[in-house]
Amino acid sequence: MNTSIAVPAPPFDLVLSHWDRTFPPTHSKRILCFSLPKDANKEQIVDHLHIALHHTVQRVPFLAGSVVPFSSEEDDRPWLRNISPEGAAYLDVKDLSEKLSFQGLADSQFDQQLFDADELCSLPQVAYVQREPVDVCRIQANFIDGGLLLVVQIVHTVIDGSGVTECIKLFSESFRRAQAGELGHPLLKTESKYTEDRTTLVSGNGLPGAIENHPALTTSAFAHGKIFGIENACHTYRISHEALIALKQAASPQHPKDNNDWVSTGDAIAALIWRSIMLARHHAGHLPAESASYCGQPYDCRKLLGLPGSYFGNAMYIFRSALQFAELSKPEEGLRAAARAIRADVTAMTVDKIRDMVAFMERTSKESHTRLSFMEDLASSAIIYTSHFGFNIHELDFGPAFGDGRIKAFRHPARGTTVGAVIVMPKLIDGSCEFMITEQPDTLRYLAEDPVFQRFTNDKEVPVTSDIVPATTGVPPTTKITNSKTIDTQASNGICLNVAKPNSSLLCRNIEASHGGTIAVIELNRPEAKNAISKQMLEDLNVQIDRIYSGAKENQVRALIISSAVDDVFCAGADLKERRRMTLDETRAFLTSLRHTFSRLALLPIPSIACVSGLALGGGLELALCCHFRIFSGNAVVGLPETQLAIIPGAGGTYRLQKLVGMQHALDMILTGRRVEAVEAARMGLCSRLVVIDADAESVRKATTTSGLSLAQGIAKGGPIAVRAALSALAGGSEEAENAAYDVVLPTQDRITALQHFGKGISPVFAGI
Repeated sequence: MNTSIAVPAPPFDLVLSHWDRTFPPTHSKRILCFSLPKDANKEQIVDHLHIALHHTVQRVPFLAGSVVPFSSEEDDRPWLRNISPEGAAYLDVKDLSEKLSFQGLADSQFDQQLFDADELCSLPQVAYVQREPVDVCRIQANFIDGGLLLVVQIVHTVIDGSGVTECIKLFSESFRRAQAGELGHPLLKTESKYTEDRTTLVSGNGLPGAIENHPALTTSAFAHGKIFGIENACHTYRISHEALIALKQAASPQHPKDNNDWVSTGDAIAALIWRSIMLARHHAGHLPAESASYCGQPYDCRKLLGLPGSYFGNAMYIFRSALQFAELSKPEEGLRAAARAIRADVTAMTVDKIRDMVAFMERTSKESHTRLSFMEDLASSAIIYTSHFGFNIHELDFGPAFGDGRIKAFRHPARGTTVGAVIVMPKLIDGSCEFMITEQPDTLRYLAEDPVFQRFTNDKEVPVTSDIVPATTGVPPTTKITNSKTIDTQASNGICLNVAKPNSSLLCRNIEASHGGTIAVIELNRPEAKNAISKQMLEDLNVQIDRIYSGAKENQVRALIISSAVDDVFCAGADLKERRRMTLDETRAFLTSLRHTFSRLALLPIPSIACVSGLALGGGLELALCCHFRIFSGNAVVGLPETQLAIIPGAGGTYRLQKLVGMQHALDMILTGRRVEAVEAARMGLCSRLVVIDADAESVRKATTTSGLSLAQGIAKGGPIAVRAALSALAGGSEEAENAAYDVVLPTQDRITALQHFGKGISPVFAGI
């Protein structure tokens, strides 16, 4: 069964454009996954694949050519390439039925790690820097148990991504016709000569061609130097159809100015990936907070250039969208900013822009090599984003040899992709989106903890609307708190945040805020375990944070307070009794969940306040550190004793504490594990406010919570949008972040309302618009 069949080239004379010639011989490798009927005739399938490739080559003759470097007569520039008719396209056949099964791949959701490039691809190399000819096209048919993995490998020097898609369409048509008996032997070559001069189709048209007009390009000889030798790993993610709807809504302008002020679904997907990778890199220590970040992606210019539909050459322009990390890192505003930047680059695209780019290459091709400017930054501040989302693979019919003839999955081999590469797969038949990210392993680990990324890529729970989940029946009404109005949970028409179930480890209620909306109050309630964080408490807390995120989007939730329902203790840390029963893998899973939840809390776009009364140790103090404010009672005692248990703080304690109190105080507390009382904590800046009263433990606890409510109400008197913008500016910590935040509040109706009420002695009521 293992064989290789050559399909020789018909006569052709193709002159590559200068844009074509700058591409190194790098093959696009697309893996098309098919199931096969049990009685599939493999020999006949191979014959029909041979016929299909032959007839595809007759229509696109240069598929059977080879790419060669410039000759010495052409000034011998190693970065420039030509296309030679001396060559062939190849159908390589391999039997891997003893190693892979279609059912196994399907059960793993076609796990990226199972697609071994060395086994499946006849061209496993990434790029070819050699004087020998490089084949333009090889198709490898890998028979597996119950299926076929068809790998289409076409060199980018000659054909761009859209051209590869068109070749696959032609191949599927020929394969289907071969099965129907419409195409067969003898396999006659086309005698007429195919002629095309791409330099007349994709040209500079006399423009000056200045590289400074194209931020994605450079002539630097070091543009690839920083990405070699860097460890990488690949992972494939999925966004459901419902989550795509929510993502586009979240990435769209909050207050659109006109019908043109919008973003596409593709913009939203790119924005989510760009923002999330940069945030994960920052947490992994690869991207400083003050850095700029970049997203490069191709834009198909065929329509702009007026090219015929049969044009297969490179006709894309490469964008380099740029944003400061401080702006990208904001939970919701960052997503919108990224989508807005990408859309602005798309709408600014003109035919003169691509012609000016090609003009520069025409003018300088023999002096310097034009390449991507951000390639050297792919491990730190840049990504390169490629999308096949618009390729409707489900419309392709490969005929009855493949059962229903439809592609079951589309994959890229993990090997050969570089750090910073993102590949979006064609849209699935249910409307969902899959994409593969190649990153450094620690970046992928932090990506898994990003609440915004997880919100859209986690199939288990996708918030499609911004409504707060209705209260669960059977929960008793809350009690009234002094100077505040508590919303009755049984008369709130489902708009208040409440305990998810009667036996929850949390007590939750909502307090009416000054300008509408509510202040959410979460009380830790495990008195028998001193509020130690168990798996159940963590699950309950994660559910509540989900609901607060949803409510915060529409200004329904204005602030969050986390306090204790137990006297003398805020939270004693992790539940060590439960921990002792965990295996090592279970412990790792618990820590991952804990970090994920705490990170989501820390990134809330509304103010959060921890009211700490009594003991807060380990994870309890780390929970408080995630909040914007910490109010301590006079009897508060806090500490991070983990080193005394032969571990270290593992949910943000080391870096969040250091940011608050400085390195020396953090070293003292963490290395000794000692307990710090409230007054000392206030002196070192660990708490925002200190509540000291002479009363019993219950009264002290309630007074501390009341102080937190007073602070939250004071904040809620401000404009909801302004409060959130101020939070994002403070988080950014730069002039750029402040300017960007001010741009958010400038067009709001709340700002106009405040100006109208100024000097009249009337407090304005802000609507959050």
